[in-house]
Amino acid sequence: MNLIARLALKNLTRNRRRTALTMISIIAGIGIMIVGQAFIAGTEENIFVSAEEGVVGHVLARPEGYPSQGLNAPLDRLLTIGPEARALLDAQTVAWTGRVQFAPTAVHGAESVRVRAFGYEPDRDPRVFSRERWSIDGRYPNPEADEVTVSRSVARLLQLKPGDRFVLQVRTHHGALNALEVAVSGILTTGNTALDGLGLFAPMALTTRLTGADAPTHLSVKLARRALATDFKPRLLAVLQGAEVSTVQEETAELISLQAVRRKSLDVLVFILLALAAFGMANTFLMAAYERTREVGTLRAMGMTEGSVTALFVTEGSIVGLVGSLLGAAWGSALALWWSVHPLDISEALQRSGTTGSGTSMAFSALIYTAFDPAVAGLGVALGLAVAMASSWYPARVASALRPSDAVRA
Repeated sequence: MNLIARLALKNLTRNRRRTALTMISIIAGIGIMIVGQAFIAGTEENIFVSAEEGVVGHVLARPEGYPSQGLNAPLDRLLTIGPEARALLDAQTVAWTGRVQFAPTAVHGAESVRVRAFGYEPDRDPRVFSRERWSIDGRYPNPEADEVTVSRSVARLLQLKPGDRFVLQVRTHHGALNALEVAVSGILTTGNTALDGLGLFAPMALTTRLTGADAPTHLSVKLARRALATDFKPRLLAVLQGAEVSTVQEETAELISLQAVRRKSLDVLVFILLALAAFGMANTFLMAAYERTREVGTLRAMGMTEGSVTALFVTEGSIVGLVGSLLGAAWGSALALWWSVHPLDISEALQRSGTTGSGTSMAFSALIYTAFDPAVAGLGVALGLAVAMASSWYPARVASALRPSDAVRA
């Protein structure tokens, strides 16, 4: 076996350029598979985290029939959180908070735009929705003052800066029209499209005076971990009257379903690349088998068996596959690890496309992290090696079938 390995290495180094070209498809295919799977897994986790830290939490309750998309945020129905519900929430959650979502018209000078506003409880809201990734130009509002924070989209459209004053006009919970002049305490960037797209945050005291709503439109719950949401949902639903309750998994199901499409597309791409690698390697080793007819005949005449000739060509294919797979896994893993720490920031692309200014309620992050899985890298190496061994089997059988006398005469 040691002799076969030495002969295989010698044969592969005869024509280094051809050997390198044979490896390229495997290097590309395995690397793309690792990076692609890391992006899909990372994007899937980003969708969950963005929803949990932006608008949903782990479990979300809202009035029955409340719209979940766009800027339609009616105030005619509110949630009633009774003593039984409060007891459940205090005892079985990490934290919970109420929010009032409404859609006022913001007016500054000659400019006006309808915004997506969130009335929040300053003491409770940060415990449910992490602000670790948020950045603010200015400061958060004084809960007792008529101050709000606005997203960069709103600030750009209305030409606002910290300290400026503008007017919010809204139809109240009772159906009347109301307007208040408020100050911009800060311009907020969350990296979350559901909040950065025409978003505005107002403390609950100001929200109540502006909208007349004395109860929240939404109730968000944070649990010890995401997996508990499904079990907690029916318990919360049982103590809330006239409410519909959903989990973060249900709220993100539409976006997560797109990940399955992306994963299938990636599988097709990797299959094509590895199929090209397999055909290329089979062609290369088949050519090598005929080019080395006299050499194979000499080896056979010296006593090498058919099995040993087959093993020689399969070993050559295995070396090409192993080295190519390792190189592909190396560059794919390096990129996946780099982007897991240094995310791709697509906020500018979203701004150019208008996504962050559309009032979308779909929560996904503008910072795209990858989720590197060493098992995927190991699978890639094994897959590349298997493809190489399989594609070199037929040329090996052709070479081993040569009769020594015919091979030497050639």
